[in-house]
Amino acid sequence: MKDAGREDPPPRQRRRWRVLVVLALAVLGGLLFDWNMLRGPLGEMVSARLERGFRIAGPLDVQLWSLTPSLSAGDVQLDNASWGKAPQLLTVRELTVSVDLIRLLRGELVLPRLEIDGPRLQLEEDEHGQGNWLLGAHAEAAPVAPRLRVGTLLVRDGEVSANLPSRQTDLQLSIASDVVARRVRFGLAGHWRGQAVQADGQAGSLLDLERADQPYPVEAKGTVGATRFTLNGRVANLLALAGLDVDFSLSGRSLAELYSPTGVPLPATPPFRLAARLFHQEQTWTFRDIDGRVGRTDMAGTLNINRRAPRQLIAGTLRFRRLDLADLSGFIGARRESGQAVAPRPGKVLPSRPLGLEKIAAADVDVEFVADEIRNSGLPLDTAAGRLRIDDRLVSLSPLKLGLAHGRVDGSLELDTRQAVPAARLDMQAARLRLRDLMPAEDTRKLTTGLLGGRAKLAMRGVSVAELLGSADGEAAVVMNGGSTSLLLVRLANLDVANGLMAWLAGGQREDIRCVIGDFRAQAGVLKTQNLLMDSQRMLIRGEGTISLRDEALDLRLRAAGKDGSLLALRGPLKVEGSFAAPSVVPEPLPLGGRIAASVGLGLVLPPLALLPLVQIGDGGTGDSPCGTMLARVGAKVRQP
Repeated sequence: MKDAGREDPPPRQRRRWRVLVVLALAVLGGLLFDWNMLRGPLGEMVSARLERGFRIAGPLDVQLWSLTPSLSAGDVQLDNASWGKAPQLLTVRELTVSVDLIRLLRGELVLPRLEIDGPRLQLEEDEHGQGNWLLGAHAEAAPVAPRLRVGTLLVRDGEVSANLPSRQTDLQLSIASDVVARRVRFGLAGHWRGQAVQADGQAGSLLDLERADQPYPVEAKGTVGATRFTLNGRVANLLALAGLDVDFSLSGRSLAELYSPTGVPLPATPPFRLAARLFHQEQTWTFRDIDGRVGRTDMAGTLNINRRAPRQLIAGTLRFRRLDLADLSGFIGARRESGQAVAPRPGKVLPSRPLGLEKIAAADVDVEFVADEIRNSGLPLDTAAGRLRIDDRLVSLSPLKLGLAHGRVDGSLELDTRQAVPAARLDMQAARLRLRDLMPAEDTRKLTTGLLGGRAKLAMRGVSVAELLGSADGEAAVVMNGGSTSLLLVRLANLDVANGLMAWLAGGQREDIRCVIGDFRAQAGVLKTQNLLMDSQRMLIRGEGTISLRDEALDLRLRAAGKDGSLLALRGPLKVEGSFAAPSVVPEPLPLGGRIAASVGLGLVLPPLALLPLVQIGDGGTGDSPCGTMLARVGAKVRQP
């Protein structure tokens, strides 16, 4: 029977008291309970889940007196794969984490604070390239965990080591959080794809990685091999490097040294400096606003690198404000990977170093280029434009347009590296080249005029420029109709001493040229003359012989016939012989020596007769010129499509 003077408390009040009692008992139990007793069960549960040994070797403590209870564990260890060299994949000196209970009851996993002190992560590969970070055969079938959100993340004295033989990579990364600056500072050292790497920098807070609405800031500088780099920008997805937008710069000894770390095939060059804006989305890397200098060459443009399978594609446009041909000698094997120029073989001038064709298989290429100004110490090249394409190791340079000697050269070059011995085809045509600009010396340029045209069609095989030209089959021709040269040069071509002296005393008279014709047949690297002729007003010069590209040797004879009389004519023929590196022009000794000996002998008998063997009798006129017939025949070859 209830006491008439007392009333029962309402149900809500009774429930409140029960909750308080339960919480008090839980707090009291938490304070008195030894949480270290749970280290074994927790370790077994995680080990079964990851199929890898897991343990908490240090103290375990749980604080339950708030709505954000916290857990701290010391000396946390996750075992390595059975084949791994390091005993543990991951160790943490101390881990502290707090959980928002209210959010957890709503299905959200929110960690107001996560502190990781002294983490050590050891990444390795086995002999088959399988990584030790692959945990548990059932990981893919596991239910999706609730989305994790972290309030404050603090990493102290973190280290990540990566030993990945299949990638030729051995790296050590140090990382530490700067809570005040909301930044993560890092340092990197080791080897990446066989190249020594050193870098340091800073990035946004690790918490910023989960913010999809704000790109992640990254800033770094360092070296890869002998190449220095800097970058500063943002990335939308750091792990996938998606949405990359950074300003970067590179400088080093040679562009060829970028092949190992990037996989992009580039030629050997002199020291370079490049700056650009880099974008990355999905499989495409885009380099915009390129501003670079390679040796003495200035360049600008845009390049896209699509890392598609099975070969990446490099496409874009390049403009050379100033192009020094010596800086591109790596394209023809005249430079080592380090950028150092390769000296020709003793007595040779053609590059014999292999072209490095093994890199061609790494990428397809489609690049258009323009050179506004060309500098070189050889041919008088003014401008260049063309399109370089590589399709499954088939290299083509077509169209190729060159401004040469105030004229133009058009054509194409194809190199097929899909064969055991690469094959090449060259088809070039020249028009309106100024002869005086092609002369090697400044003093001879003033003495010769005329416009040249020509054509060369050659088929070649080899792995170097020397091998390719040394195997050439085909034909080459050059023609000039009209023009003029120095009368002194014409006279001396026939060793016409008397008239040459008169031409010199007259102040360098001009000699009209009717035609110049050179017609050669190439076979196994040897150019044999079909027709070699210069017809002028007073002289007809014919030539014969060979030019060996295979041996880099000259063997030509020039015979001159005067069309007027001369008192002192030491008639040739002249011999053009020797190597490309050291050519020589000398008169043949027997005819000249015999004529000088005859003049000496006659002089002993009767001095006035001493001049008789040296007198050349001309016909007093121009005679019939062979230009018309030869120009028609050779000119048709030059003009053919």
